[in-house]
Amino acid sequence: MKWSTLQRYLFLALCALLFTSVWSYQAFLKIERENARILKEAIPISTEAAELFPALLNLELSVRSYILSPNKTDLAQYERTINQLDQTIARLNRLDANHPIMRKLVRTEAIPRIETATQFYDTQFELVKDGDRASAEARRYQGMQFIETFRPIDARLRTDVNRIIAEATQRSEQASSAAKWVIVVVASIAVLVLIAFIQTFRMERSKQVLIHRSLHDALTGIPNRRAFDERLEKLLEEAKQERTPLSLILIDVDAFKSYNDTYGHLKGDECLKEVARVLKRQARHGQVARYGGEEFTVLLTRGIEETRHIAERIRQDILDLNITHEQYEPLCRVSVSLGLTSLVPEAQTTEKEIIDQADQALYRAKENGRNQIGDLAG
Repeated sequence: MKWSTLQRYLFLALCALLFTSVWSYQAFLKIERENARILKEAIPISTEAAELFPALLNLELSVRSYILSPNKTDLAQYERTINQLDQTIARLNRLDANHPIMRKLVRTEAIPRIETATQFYDTQFELVKDGDRASAEARRYQGMQFIETFRPIDARLRTDVNRIIAEATQRSEQASSAAKWVIVVVASIAVLVLIAFIQTFRMERSKQVLIHRSLHDALTGIPNRRAFDERLEKLLEEAKQERTPLSLILIDVDAFKSYNDTYGHLKGDECLKEVARVLKRQARHGQVARYGGEEFTVLLTRGIEETRHIAERIRQDILDLNITHEQYEPLCRVSVSLGLTSLVPEAQTTEKEIIDQADQALYRAKENGRNQIGDLAG
């Protein structure tokens, strides 16, 4: 049977539709695989790696508090943090060969440092339990050496996490490019073009959701530590170029471990949400972020006086929430301590120096009785 010209064109169109349909289906499957890989691999690795430094810092604070005033709460917090560290390390140890840099950092640098630190902290606890608090107090600040030596490791871990996420995003973008090429090829087939167009928008929305999740804290909805680091780097460069002030407020919820122990984690989560709402309301002109655990940050391109006013409004507004905390005397309600630093950065000023200054100011506020502002203005 001889085919007519129309039949030949229809047959070719059918073959083209079949071929491009399979092609486009595979391209979209690749996008979904890459997006799923970000969810299953890149974001969990980011979360796990980011937990190491805050956990080590929690150990230091728990031990220091226990030496000053031995109590079961600090001991329980220490043991919980040790268990969390063990679980985090176990999950990171399961990294496969796809992440050689991260695996090497975790196994050859992070874990040995953490093991050395925990041995030191265990010794401190034993000294206090044996009644030798004087020796423990004499070594109380040695624990900060572990914190300082771990900071560069944490920075390298976060750098590699960013690389992993960037590679995953690049693979997703490459898959998206392939899908767009498919759409161009089959543009003459109206129905397929429509399907591909809708599918592309669906995948793009999915990718935006993933990016948003990677930069925002799931509990409070405000930017997370990674977003804070990126914003601080950008604002610091701008301040250096324009010779304008840059201020950082580091906020810590006072006695939050005790609040969690007394009222439970659900109440603790609600408390953190309320604190985040106050920060967003009082720091409208700044960049608010959850730094980790019960710590928050506010970045401002404002001078010292205005930053002090904002910090005081934050402190008072949180106190005015009247969130009951019976174990926290004498206030018996939730309060925050704030560490403030403000400076016009020099060319050699680093992000770490700014964070360290705010951290020292926060430590000063807590040492002086909490519910106040520690100030290290440059």
